[in-house]
Amino acid sequence: MQVQKLAQQKTVPSFEDVQASADGRRYNLIPISQTIEWDPTLLTPLECYLRIRRGDHSFILETAIHTAEGCQYRNSVIGTEPYQITQTAEDLAQEDGQDLRSLDPLIDLERELAKYRVDPQYALEPPVLNGGAVGYVSYDCVKYFEPRVKEAGKLSDDLKIPETLFLFCNSFVYLDHEKSCLQIVALCSLEGDLEANYKLASDRIHELFRRVEGNVSEDDYTSITHNQRDPGTSNYGEEGYKGFVDKLKERIADGDIIQCVPSHRITRSTGVHPFQIYKSLRKLNPSPYMFYMDLKDFHILGCSPELLVKVTDGKIANHPIAGTRKRGANKEEDEALRKDLLSDEKEISEHVMLVDLGRNDVNRVAVPSSTKVDSLMHIELYSHVMHIVSHVSGKLREGLTSFDAFRSIFPAGTLSGAPKVKSMEFISQLEKCKRGVYGGAVGYFSFFRGDADTCIAIRSMLHKDGKAYLQAGGGIVYDSNRDDEYVETINKMGATSKAVTMAEDDMFGMSQSDRRTPIVLESSVAAYNESFRKKFVQVEKVDLSRDQVHLEIKLKIARGFDTERRKGGILMIDNYDSFTWNLYQYLSQLGQHVTVIRNDQITVEECLQLEPEKVVISPGPSWPKDAGISSDVMRAFEGKVPILGVCLGLECMYEVYGGKITHCGEIKHGKTSPITHDGKGVFSGIPQNIPVTRYHSLAAPADKMPSVIEVTAQTSSGIVMGMRHKTYTVEGVQFHPESIKTDFGMEMLANFLKFKGGKWSDNN
Repeated sequence: MQVQKLAQQKTVPSFEDVQASADGRRYNLIPISQTIEWDPTLLTPLECYLRIRRGDHSFILETAIHTAEGCQYRNSVIGTEPYQITQTAEDLAQEDGQDLRSLDPLIDLERELAKYRVDPQYALEPPVLNGGAVGYVSYDCVKYFEPRVKEAGKLSDDLKIPETLFLFCNSFVYLDHEKSCLQIVALCSLEGDLEANYKLASDRIHELFRRVEGNVSEDDYTSITHNQRDPGTSNYGEEGYKGFVDKLKERIADGDIIQCVPSHRITRSTGVHPFQIYKSLRKLNPSPYMFYMDLKDFHILGCSPELLVKVTDGKIANHPIAGTRKRGANKEEDEALRKDLLSDEKEISEHVMLVDLGRNDVNRVAVPSSTKVDSLMHIELYSHVMHIVSHVSGKLREGLTSFDAFRSIFPAGTLSGAPKVKSMEFISQLEKCKRGVYGGAVGYFSFFRGDADTCIAIRSMLHKDGKAYLQAGGGIVYDSNRDDEYVETINKMGATSKAVTMAEDDMFGMSQSDRRTPIVLESSVAAYNESFRKKFVQVEKVDLSRDQVHLEIKLKIARGFDTERRKGGILMIDNYDSFTWNLYQYLSQLGQHVTVIRNDQITVEECLQLEPEKVVISPGPSWPKDAGISSDVMRAFEGKVPILGVCLGLECMYEVYGGKITHCGEIKHGKTSPITHDGKGVFSGIPQNIPVTRYHSLAAPADKMPSVIEVTAQTSSGIVMGMRHKTYTVEGVQFHPESIKTDFGMEMLANFLKFKGGKWSDNN
């Protein structure tokens, strides 16, 4: 690969094409690029990164996939010398004397991206090459998206890093492993002197090509601060983590949660540079989302298998992962392990729960008819393990953005639990300290179309002040074994821990003469970056009023993305559940307008003013007494309109009419049971012994049924699965008709929609 080749390459698009686009005045940014052939055996992505990176902030994002034939690297994206850096933290949250610590840190990021409009005819793939914000959102930012989590207790801050940090770069090096080409991209502003802007962008491309052709600039990447080996120390210790398991199993048995994902952190002092650790980690554990980010005072690096949220031209993607086996020694062993994994009841039930949760989070922001499970429970292979994976997708509702999708899905259910809000409250109460990047998100928000691509920050680490911080957790369910759960967390940190050891082995054995001499090259990026700052950074934010957006976002978050309040239709009270919006989807697909409102965001009087035609009380955590206004709403509308209670909604119904909910003697979460029913009401025309999905440990005792209530459905063991008021059009089901594994769930809801008036006599 020679720089001389560059002179023969064509810059795309040409200045004339850019000028034509600028004349339209619709766009203000175009990526221009040059591409040459690339041989990864002569220049590796990491060598390329070391050649071009300068300054205090840079990154490399990489992708690899696994097949039965082995690992295939897909692409690498490198950015350096950002023209703008944004970060937020509680101690930074001051503006004009106003305390902004309770406000969503993504608001200003969204406003910043709104200033850029990329001409789609010249847009590049992946979308990050069109510019955008590359960085992370820490797990702890959930307190801005779900205020109840913040109220669970104050957290200590041992790591002292920003809660969010994003880099804005205007040039990139893109290595395409499949096409064997290297592309250098620079963003050309269409504002002001177009010819000068095009020249600045072209000069930046040429400079980056010269760096690629130059020598590796290692700086301190091979330096060693000490050669002592540290096995690491957990912040809670083995018994502390096992205590988390015990406490959470009590909460599961008492009906508060279905699953919760506590974690612990191992701090390990190391004398090697984090870049060397990343080199080892990407060898050990190549993954779909690999990242190394130099953020001046600290570094984050990881190889994550799990997409959190991806938005492409308004299409949302979420890929829940749950269920694991080690890889076999050959294809035959892999196949045997695959079959074993897909027949494991515990693994399957946990995965079903996470698919239902993923559907719910997508449904909060998607067009109801668009949300679907594109692939249910397929096996994906990784270097050392195989996972059960499902793909959930949907189309963003009009007026919502990738930031709304991110807020809705963040954090992943695999790092929090279900119901998500209640589980996160317990995590705060148990862990008592900020998680930092772990369990949060790493990725980008693009200037182009508002696209985004983020992964869950797992199989990752933070490196700061000579210490590597490794963290892992596990999904605790009622069947969990405290010893096994602790071992699982250590295994999950296995790759990152081994990467530290490998880097130490490599570097401690290297002589001083083997280490490269730092190479410092002059850079002309200053003028290019200053041009960008003047055109984009130092201008008023467009189309968005700060105060108005703050208010709108705060209300949206507080209400859990509640729908527009409209008279008539169906009023659904959301009990902070992780499946409510799946009910919303089914009812919407049946042609209904559904108003969803959280149980502490509206009064009974306001509910009455909405004049709904029907009322649904959603599932939720804990007991009827914890369901906000749900029981009062049921009392207010009984005899007036049809009412359906689902799971916790049924339990509210039972207590409203004089019963007392108890532990049912069975704990069923994500598992199905066949039921028999009376063939009436919601069960009209429904076959007997259909499987329904259960998420509960509480139930209504069949032998203590209030005189005004009749049992409509049961399991073979006698657990009440349905009930009906004898006079009022009020029904309840203990199972989840909206679950992906419940048969005839849509038909049951369609039966409910046929109900008329407030009394059964109105239906004769």
